[in-house]
Amino acid sequence: MKKEIFVKNALLLTAITLITRSLGVFFRIYISGKIGAEGIGLMGLAMTVYSFSATFAASGITLTVTRLVTDTLAKDNKAGALFAVKRCVAFSVIMSAAVGVCLFVFSNEIGTYFLKDSRSVLSLKVLSASLPFMAASSCLRGYFFARRQAVKTALEQLLEQVCEIGVFMTVSLRFIPMGLEYACCGVVLGTTLAEFFSFFFSLALYLHDVKRLGRKSEKVPGFAKKALAIGTPVTLSSCLRSGLSMAENVLIPYGLKKYGADSSTALKEYGKITGMAMPVLIFPNVFLYSFAMLMIPEMSEAKIAGNHRTISRMAQRVMRFSLVFSICVATMFLFFGDDIAMLIYGDKSLGFFIKVLSPIIPFLYLDNVVDGMLKGLNEQLHYLIYNIMDSVTRVILTFTLLPLMGTKGVIIVCYVSAILNSGLSTLRLIKVAHIDMKIFSWIIFPVITGISSGLIINAILPRYSENSLFLVITKCVIFILIFTAAVYLSNRVSENGFNNKITHG
Repeated sequence: MKKEIFVKNALLLTAITLITRSLGVFFRIYISGKIGAEGIGLMGLAMTVYSFSATFAASGITLTVTRLVTDTLAKDNKAGALFAVKRCVAFSVIMSAAVGVCLFVFSNEIGTYFLKDSRSVLSLKVLSASLPFMAASSCLRGYFFARRQAVKTALEQLLEQVCEIGVFMTVSLRFIPMGLEYACCGVVLGTTLAEFFSFFFSLALYLHDVKRLGRKSEKVPGFAKKALAIGTPVTLSSCLRSGLSMAENVLIPYGLKKYGADSSTALKEYGKITGMAMPVLIFPNVFLYSFAMLMIPEMSEAKIAGNHRTISRMAQRVMRFSLVFSICVATMFLFFGDDIAMLIYGDKSLGFFIKVLSPIIPFLYLDNVVDGMLKGLNEQLHYLIYNIMDSVTRVILTFTLLPLMGTKGVIIVCYVSAILNSGLSTLRLIKVAHIDMKIFSWIIFPVITGISSGLIINAILPRYSENSLFLVITKCVIFILIFTAAVYLSNRVSENGFNNKITHG
């Protein structure tokens, strides 16, 4: 029964998240056409400060609520679960309101002296109002994950995306002619109002569901200690990483200027890589994101029960699927990057970044899934250490390489970071979950299959055709069919060989 619930949640969550991410990609395409790569870069600078503020205000709170509610419900302590949610919501709202006030008050200094672009100030002021709603929504999201109701969080995020798009499309005709400063303000106004509406939507779902647990809340013994033990490593890690990421994002335009680009060109290159190419590469990760989030309560419950065989089996299956899937996506982007870039953005130059960055996809996707499993296994300390190492490395390399190498330096930073963080996290999971890695069937064979499939398709079909939706879809569908069939047949042959050894052994 539990397996059926997990699969049902995973499928529903994937479907809804796929719709949400698709809307997000199309929205990014829409705004890139309206405000250009420079506008995307300017918006990215404002959003990196907002992301740090949001991280400082509410990072770790979703995981904390998920773990605390899962633990209390596993002991049939419904009143304790309600207590945990209420306390976490109260704390996060107070904390986020304080951070929001600081962001609003110091937005002029942040935009002018730190981001070195005063056009970002107005956007920062608007974004500051969204922090309390975002923090409270994060708490409720943790509750739904613990209750195996992740579909509700996906619906909330879908509503948020729809609101964001609707608001920008409503105000864009008035704001865009006023310049990039107001155009970006129109985008973040959508973000702020979307957080407002999505919070009240989540609250309504929570109040409806919580009736099943009763109305009485009861203090959990050692609540503060447990909450701090779970949330502190993640919060410290997230804040430090977000802070270093903010520094890195500010250093990218700075480094490109030092390399020789003017301010406008630097923002355009920054916008192309971080705001246009990377979202396309990350988009297919929606299929793994659902499993990553659902694995946290599953792993946590298995660990509490001391069921090590279940942990090992789940981790091995998820890791295998993640590697095969991400290698399929990576090789598809590698061979069809130009076509995809032209289809989405109408800009072949973005195809270069998509193709060059495609080999890091397996590391990025795997890291996302592995982090989810490590959190469920109470490995926050190692999660903290690895993220600190990764973030420090990124900042040092960005500061050092970009003035010397320009955009090539950005690409090198992406590679080093992805390999370092994913490698350390994966090695830790292999150790604590006792995973038996199958290098050939999980990595080598899928890579060979992906490269072979791409070469065959490019040899048969035209390599490039401007804005040909049918050609791109045809290439991708044929590629996926060949890849899936080859991997499936390989698995069947391996299983039959193993069974024959057992039979005749």
